[in-house]
Amino acid sequence: HLPEHPCIVESHHDNIGFFNDNFNLGVNWYKSFFPTKSYKKKIEKKHGKFLAFDVTTRYMENKRTAENIKKIKPEIKIIVMLRNPIDRAYSQFHVSVKDNDEQLGFDEAVNEEMDRLKQEIEEYGDNKLREFPKARRHYIRKSLYAMQLRPWFDIFPRDNILVLSTEMFKENEEQIYKEIFKFLDIPEIRIRDKQHMQKGEYTPMNKKVHKELGDFFKKHNEELFDLIGKRFDW
Repeated sequence: HLPEHPCIVESHHDNIGFFNDNFNLGVNWYKSFFPTKSYKKKIEKKHGKFLAFDVTTRYMENKRTAENIKKIKPEIKIIVMLRNPIDRAYSQFHVSVKDNDEQLGFDEAVNEEMDRLKQEIEEYGDNKLREFPKARRHYIRKSLYAMQLRPWFDIFPRDNILVLSTEMFKENEEQIYKEIFKFLDIPEIRIRDKQHMQKGEYTPMNKKVHKELGDFFKKHNEELFDLIGKRFDW
């Protein structure tokens, strides 16, 4: 709902994927998804500032994406919204089932992936974890947030990255919007649209698997909290 703010305009659609998959198409191709210079000047004249944003969920996965952004927009502001890693993994699994991309049960799929990740860490260290082969679903790997975000903190100033959680947003969205507007250096407004993205309704996760995932993610979550300088209630 950020485009409710008079200074903010969104791209024509989400998941453009310019800085990861489509960088070879060039900056002019990317610019075609945003308002014209004349519209930008109109907004700047009327409201003092113009900001546009691109939402692409897979940007976070790859260091090369951050490097590409640095080449084009080194002063960019980056907002990352993270979900409890266990809930995120379970949600992705159900999307894969719905899309007929998953034949295994959740328990079997995550146990198989955890075994594979532990083996990769022993053999190659964390660097191997930054690879996301398309042949696999990566329920666990995509929830290793510190591993994915660390290169971004190396490439961009810490003050240019704001990391939030969906749980905090659900608990106090007004405060989160205030934090975002301060981060973007624009006047606060009250967001009126309270509609949230609908979450899927799933059968409860096996308690044993939930505990195993909690134990697995504990170390990785602590690495994230150290990196971003704040804690989430995970």
